[in-house]
Order: sequence, then structure tokens, then C-alpha cells
Amino acid sequence: MNNKPIIVVITPVRNEAWVLDAFLTCTSSWADRIIVADQHSTDGSREIALKYDKVTLIDNDSLEMNQAAARMLLFQEVDKIIGDKIVLALDADEFLSADFEKTEGWNRIMNSCPNEIFCFKWQNLYGDYKHIVPDNGYMEWGCHFPQSLSLLNSYSSCEDRAVHEMRIPCLQSPEITYVQVPDIRFVHLARVNLIRQKNKEDFYQVSSVAKLQKKLSGVSLFRVYNRIYPVDCLETEASLYNVGDNVDARCLIRDGDVGQYYIDEMIDIFNRDGLKKYFKLDIWDNPYLKANGFNQKLPLRYRLLHLYLRKTQKHSEKTIVKLVDKMLKLLC
Repeated sequence: MNNKPIIVVITPVRNEAWVLDAFLTCTSSWADRIIVADQHSTDGSREIALKYDKVTLIDNDSLEMNQAAARMLLFQEVDKIIGDKIVLALDADEFLSADFEKTEGWNRIMNSCPNEIFCFKWQNLYGDYKHIVPDNGYMEWGCHFPQSLSLLNSYSSCEDRAVHEMRIPCLQSPEITYVQVPDIRFVHLARVNLIRQKNKEDFYQVSSVAKLQKKLSGVSLFRVYNRIYPVDCLETEASLYNVGDNVDARCLIRDGDVGQYYIDEMIDIFNRDGLKKYFKLDIWDNPYLKANGFNQKLPLRYRLLHLYLRKTQKHSEKTIVKLVDKMLKLLC
């Protein structure tokens, strides 16, 4: 009798053709099932996903960016799979670190019990395939799919973020066990292409303001999406992601993709909402927006705000900067 749990990877996709072939090639080498929720991709992502035998392609019909809703669709599909399941929530630009299947952490996961949640660290590549930014904290990105808790209902009731949602329902219950996995990293490729990442982060700021009803501070959004990683702080020993079947995934990545989709989405939002509510965002020097006619002359107060934020970003953890930020948040 084979008691090995089914390994299921869940992945939301919208115009990820630049990296999707690499992701699905690698992930197919170790996952049993890959569920892809595609949201109106126009760059060939759907056609790429359909090439892979292990992929179940479902439609995310939403016209707006809502990552929490996309997770719900993925978990509903997971729930249809009969049997014991390990679920990992990988995005299309993420790969598990080299030789992860030989680690103690993987053995712990494969011998886990239902209702256990697995916490990993990111390994963010930066500017190339060798440099990585320093470690951050553990994040809940996997679970042994529960048998006794209503995971889906709990997730839908506590999560509604359009961006940076919880990938796994982090429930507070005595039946839940959280497990840190220190020897497996989620290797993140987004910042290999810094131009594409800049367009993506500008889009995330615009999408956050557009989606959420509460007032979001331009100060807070700037601090989150304009982090500085000094060269002398970058680690230089990134473990290569698992490539599977001796295929170097880097050969399948479209390094020249600038993320035009993010520019187009921002323009659609501006045309719908107008520009005024977005003036507080320091995005207006984006050359791709300028090339589309968005060469804005901002009101003086916003120009001064953006100048202050740029000048102080390296010192944003200092007490005086935090105090000024706090006052500015009330105004912006």
C-alpha cells in the first residue's frame, strides 16, 4: 500500500509566459499535480500551461486583481482531489532550492499529519542568478491539507487582500501545528529582471489604492515598494533552484520581458478612475508610463513628498524619519 501523500502545487497566473515554461518544467519533475488558475492571460500563458500533463488549468474570471479570491479558486480545486494531500503555494516565478528532496525538512513534510502548516523563507535573487538579498522571516506557504477543519470557509472569512494575501490559511486553532522548514527556500526570480520588477511594483501600488476602500498612505506604499538593497549587503551564494531532468531552467526564461502587462493595467485603471487619487504614489517617473502620455506635472506638495521619501529611504528605520512619516501619513 502506498501511503505517500499527493503533492499538489497551486499557482495563480496572469501573463507569466516569461517564466512559466521554466516553472512548469521544474515543478513537474517533483509534484504530482499542479493547479494553475489563469486570469485572462494574453501572452500565451494558457497555451504553455496546457502543454504539461500534470497541470490542471482552471479559469479565474475576475477582471480585477484579487489574489485572495484566486487562492480560493485554487483551494476549491484542491478539495476535489481524493486522498491525503500536501499543498505548496508557489508562484510562477518561484522554485524550490537545490536538492530540497534530500533535506530533513522535506522528509518532515512528507511524514507530516493533516492540519500542519509549513513555513519557509524566501531566497530573492537580485539582478542576476548569483546574488540574493538577506533572509527575511518565515512565511506560511505550505500545508498538509486538513481533514477536520473547514479550511475554505475560514480562508474566505478572514482574507480579502488584493495583493500580498496569505497563501495558506493561517488558522488559530489547537488542532493546527506550525512547522518551520529551515533547509528549503522558495527561490524567487522576480528581481532578476529589475525593470520588470519595477513595473510590477508600481502596478501593485496602483492596484492597492484602486482595490481597497480604506485610505492608503503614499508614504507606506513607497516604503514597502522601494526597498534598497546595498550591494555590500547582498549575499553571493544563492543555491540554484531544482531544474529537474538536467534541464537548466534559465534557458527557458525570457529575460527581456519588461512586464508591459503591468503598464497596460495601470493605464486602464487611470482611464477608469482618473489620476488625482494616484498622485500620492511616486510612480510618475516610470518611462513606460511617460511613453504612453502620462508625463504628469504633479502638485507641489506631492513633488515635495516624493523628494522627501527618496532622500530618506536609506534611513527609513531611524526614529526621526519614522516620526516624520507618521505625521505625513495623516496628510497623504
